[in-house]
Amino acid sequence: MKKEAIFPESLPLPRVAYSPAVKAGPFVFISGQLASDFKTGIPPEAAINPNFPNHGLNIERQASYIADNLRLTLEAAGSSLEQCVSLTLYHTDAHELHGAAQVLRQTFGAMGVPPHTSVILEELPVPDCTLEVDLVGFVSETGQRPEIIQAASLPQPVIQGLNGQALYQYGVKAGEFIFTTGMTATDFSAGVAPEAQVDPNFPYYAESARLQTEYILEAQQAVLQAAGASLADVVKAEVYMTDIRDFYRLEQIWKKYFPTDPPARTTAPVSDLGVPGLRIAINLIAYSPQGGPAKRTIRTDAAPIPLAHEPQAVQAGPFLFFSGQMATDYRTGIPAEARIDPNFPYYASAAEKGINYVVKNIDAICAAAGTSRDYLLRRRGFYTDFGEFFTSFVTWAESFPNDPPASTTVRVPGPLLVPGCKVVIDLIGMVPDESA
Repeated sequence: MKKEAIFPESLPLPRVAYSPAVKAGPFVFISGQLASDFKTGIPPEAAINPNFPNHGLNIERQASYIADNLRLTLEAAGSSLEQCVSLTLYHTDAHELHGAAQVLRQTFGAMGVPPHTSVILEELPVPDCTLEVDLVGFVSETGQRPEIIQAASLPQPVIQGLNGQALYQYGVKAGEFIFTTGMTATDFSAGVAPEAQVDPNFPYYAESARLQTEYILEAQQAVLQAAGASLADVVKAEVYMTDIRDFYRLEQIWKKYFPTDPPARTTAPVSDLGVPGLRIAINLIAYSPQGGPAKRTIRTDAAPIPLAHEPQAVQAGPFLFFSGQMATDYRTGIPAEARIDPNFPYYASAAEKGINYVVKNIDAICAAAGTSRDYLLRRRGFYTDFGEFFTSFVTWAESFPNDPPASTTVRVPGPLLVPGCKVVIDLIGMVPDESA
């Protein structure tokens, strides 16, 4: 398996160093797409004509522009919208969720929208852009198609298509991997499902975050079982929280459902999840090989060991899934080598020092897995401050002079799990087969 950076000729080049898409084995990882041409900001075709302000919605124009670019990028990589296995939608306005969903339904048609996670956050890197979308596509050399997974025991979340097919997919199986949708504790009827609500008569005998986490993981378990897998097969989890102070409560439930060999995990704060009362959203990637090697937990003393119930990384087949990387040693908060010397505050950049510290740790984890940073496929940066974004990205790009990973950048509300850290970086890489 090799890594191949994709630069579609019909799309504008990024303004910073990342690959619009990276193909590796059966998957293609698409960078976050914005309604921007990276020349004029938002181009006319992605915006409402100011002379006709009541004719259409900006979100529909932006989402359509993004959908076209996603289609072109997938096709350039040998995939297609029909083979999309996972989407993440980053909104800055909760009122635009419905408009974007309408465009997605039109884009994907009768096959239904693939497993996706929608979150509301603070800001995107191009002013006035209100939606960013990244995705994972499937590329099969044998003509195999992704298999839709629907758990009969779970509620149907949205309207039916004209042919009776659900326009929402709980999960997709693509080869040996299973991608689940970003689930919240809703039954699509009561907002927050009754089982996930604290009984108002006994408000001190339960906690909302624990109840919602348990509800979500029970539902995720049902999806995986429908695909012939289990929570023990999960290799990566993405967790989005409207209140980062709920993390400890989530962690207690997490240990119950993942008692041993937990998945790699990235946790990011968000502003909202679109339904009042929802606090947590979780999507999963599971690995279910047919007679092949099981997942492998990666651990090295050369990089900080997470305090929480998560490993530094997990290898599944040729892919390497990292837990979220921050400029912390998990002992002193932010270590001295990632801080600016207060005696010389203008002689260094906090963003530069933080990224260099993170890259050093990534190198150590990659070495423990038998790979290197050259084989990173996708990067996501969840920033709490865009003030030094450019400096941090230039520093990051220096580590990838050739074929940098696909990239998504968004701004989330602070703080992160470690106060003082300004960015958490989510990564997927690969472990090359030396015999290939």
